[in-house]
Amino acid sequence: MRRRFCDSLRKEVDLLWERIFTHPFLIDLGEGQLPLDVFRFYVKQDYVYLLEFSRCLGIAAAKAEDRETMRTFASLLDASFTVEVEMLERLGQKIGIAADELRTSEPAPTNVAYTRHLLSVAYAGTVGEIMAAMLPCMWSYQEIGERLLDQSGLTRNPIYSEWCATYRTQEYMDLVSWYRRLVDDLASESGSLVRKKMRTHFVLSSRYEYLFWDMAYRKEAWPL
Repeated sequence: MRRRFCDSLRKEVDLLWERIFTHPFLIDLGEGQLPLDVFRFYVKQDYVYLLEFSRCLGIAAAKAEDRETMRTFASLLDASFTVEVEMLERLGQKIGIAADELRTSEPAPTNVAYTRHLLSVAYAGTVGEIMAAMLPCMWSYQEIGERLLDQSGLTRNPIYSEWCATYRTQEYMDLVSWYRRLVDDLASESGSLVRKKMRTHFVLSSRYEYLFWDMAYRKEAWPL
């Protein structure tokens, strides 16, 4: 049986994703020892990121060539807001981030670079390229949720446990499966040149995923 396109992408970034899973941010979070100020910084940055992520879904919907694909992207956009954005708003309130502060957060340098990468692909690329560039975020978070499931330290911190629980829900797992099926279908309909671009975007987004965690752990700021 021929390997699915997403399976081959996942294999290609296996060592990189292992670096993500063993990053000190996630190790400390799983042990319940991540400083709360670091988590606050992460929440604000992720909120900024998700708004741009959602914007990319809107662009993909505009590029869709049929009504059913447009409906799919509309559902994905709604899910992005209801599953993750609203979760961050709830968590923000619990850890002392006012709604106005969350919504006016300034993106750190790595966040700017990552979201500009996604937007560049969204504006210039095909629908398949857009989805391949966005997939590492959704997919890696599912695997992070699965890996943190049995971390005893996580259960001692209700805030971190609530955050992690989002990525272990059936709703979220169904959402990731939906993304993967869509990328597989789009790859099968594309020529070799577009599939090569999809692979390049997927790998680069995976690199940015690692850098995003590192950015949050260091509370990265602009030099001036």
